[in-house]
Amino acid sequence: MDIPSNAIVVGISAEGSAAALEFAVAEAKRTSRPLHLVHVLMLPAGAAYADLCGDVRKDADVTLADALAKAERLAGAGTDVTGEIASNGWTVDDLVRGSTGHPLLVLQHRALKGVNRLLAGSTVQSVAGRSHVPVVSVPENWVPRTGRPAVVTAAVQDAVEAPALLRAAFEAARARSASLVVLHAWWLASGYDMVVVDGDFRAQWTDRSRTDIEPVLAPLRAEFPDVSVEVEVRHAPPVEAVLDAAEVSDLIVLGRRHHLLPLGSHLGPVARAALGHATTPVLITPELVPDLT
Repeated sequence: MDIPSNAIVVGISAEGSAAALEFAVAEAKRTSRPLHLVHVLMLPAGAAYADLCGDVRKDADVTLADALAKAERLAGAGTDVTGEIASNGWTVDDLVRGSTGHPLLVLQHRALKGVNRLLAGSTVQSVAGRSHVPVVSVPENWVPRTGRPAVVTAAVQDAVEAPALLRAAFEAARARSASLVVLHAWWLASGYDMVVVDGDFRAQWTDRSRTDIEPVLAPLRAEFPDVSVEVEVRHAPPVEAVLDAAEVSDLIVLGRRHHLLPLGSHLGPVARAALGHATTPVLITPELVPDLT
C-alpha cells in the first residue's frame, strides 16, 4: 500500500487505542495532515504452527479494521486515513521505524500496575526514548477538556537546551489557540532546601531563572506574537510541579536527555514520571524537532 508522507502516525493496540485515536485525529485536522495507523503484529514466542500464525494475523486485521473505521468516523471528510500492519513483531523498533520522517507519533499509555508494569515495561517510554520525531503519550482515560481556555505547558530545566522544546510548545499552542506557560521548577537536595531557602532566596532564584530564559523566549515571542506566554518559576520538586501542571493543561511539553549519553534511557526522571502518571497528553521532543505548523 501507499504510505502517506508527512502524516500524523498513531500506534494501534489490540488492548484499545480510543484516546490516542481521538487525539491523533484532532491533530491531523488541526494541521491539515493525513492520519496513518500502525498496528504491530505480535506473534507468540516460539509460534511454529501456521494455524496459530494465521489466527494472530486475522486478529490483527480485525484490530486495524476497527481502528480505521473509528478514525474515519472521527475525522470525517477532508482527512485521509490509512493504516498498515507491521509484521516484524518488535513493537518499539517497528513504531520508531514507522514514524521516521513524519512530524508526530501518537501512542496510548496504559496504566499498568505492580508486576504487570515490571514484566511488560512501558512501550511508550521505550519509544519516546528512541524516537527521531516528537512522541505524544495519551492516557487511556483522557478526554478533551472543554469549557475553558486551552493551555499548553512547557517544562524547562536548562535554558541552553530549551530552544527546540520551546519551539514545539509555541507551535502546539498556536495550533490550539492556547496560552503557553513556560514552567521552571527547582528544589535543592533533600534537607538542604529547608535550611537555606527563605523568601529572599526564592526571589533571587526566580529572578535569575527568568533572566536566563528570556533570551531564548525573545525570538519565539516575536515569531509567535499571537501566543500569550507566561513564565512560571516554582519552588517545588520538578516531578510534582509537572504533574500539578498536567491537571490544568491540555498538553505538557517536555524535552529528552541528550542522545549522546552513554547508557540507559534518554528519558530523565521527570519525563518518565509524566509519561507514567500525567492526566493529560505529554509530548516528548527529541533534540531536533520538525516543524509542526
